[in-house]
Amino acid sequence: MSYITTVTGKHFYPLAPRQQDIDIEDIAHALSLICRANGHFRHFYSVAQHCIACAAEAAARGCSPEVTLGCLLHDASEAYLCDVTRPVKKHIPAYLQAEKHLQDIIWEHFIGRALTEAEQQQIFAIDDHILSMEFHRLMPEDLNADYRCLHSEGICAFRDTQTVKAQFIRLQRILHCEIAMQEAQGLLRSGEAPDRLQELIRELEAYYTSAAWKQDFEADEAGLLPEKLQRGVLSEDGLFHLLEQYSAPDP
Repeated sequence: MSYITTVTGKHFYPLAPRQQDIDIEDIAHALSLICRANGHFRHFYSVAQHCIACAAEAAARGCSPEVTLGCLLHDASEAYLCDVTRPVKKHIPAYLQAEKHLQDIIWEHFIGRALTEAEQQQIFAIDDHILSMEFHRLMPEDLNADYRCLHSEGICAFRDTQTVKAQFIRLQRILHCEIAMQEAQGLLRSGEAPDRLQELIRELEAYYTSAAWKQDFEADEAGLLPEKLQRGVLSEDGLFHLLEQYSAPDP
């Protein structure tokens, strides 16, 4: 068998991945159930929690929505390939190649473009600093002192897997739409790529009129989002005015 069956019933080919088979539900579900550190932390702490912590740190550092979403998704390939510890992974070149190929496809699928080398370096640095924090709090020894340079709180408490899964999906949705809104605002100002602008407006309007937007807005009001997360898409002033400006006739 050359495929795995995901929780949503898809047949996913890890060594020949197709973008149409990538599903945020599958990723969030799997990562929320995979324990970090090969299960050697003091309590269950999932890969999804690690990814959420990385996204919160990116937001706290003022990183772009693309880098923040890249942080959230930086271990998404593990939902399809499994989590292999660093000391072992570096000796399996075929795994490293498959992981990079799948990870690049996942980033492009959700972000809309390939990440630059500089953006990836930001993500990898944050990943290492969060790992340092996790060792400091959940292991019997420190890895290094990199955790001291974190800008975010870095929450490592035990959390219910369904809650973590829901938060992961929510953050992906908000950041994806934030990226779409910023792109739409740029195209509206420049007057370029009208077909692309129309596509983005349709996506944003569908989000704004959905139950998901209301739930995300309420989560923000309840303080459930990272404090410095860029989320203009949850502002009625920002998103509503963009939609109004697009639909308004030219003077």
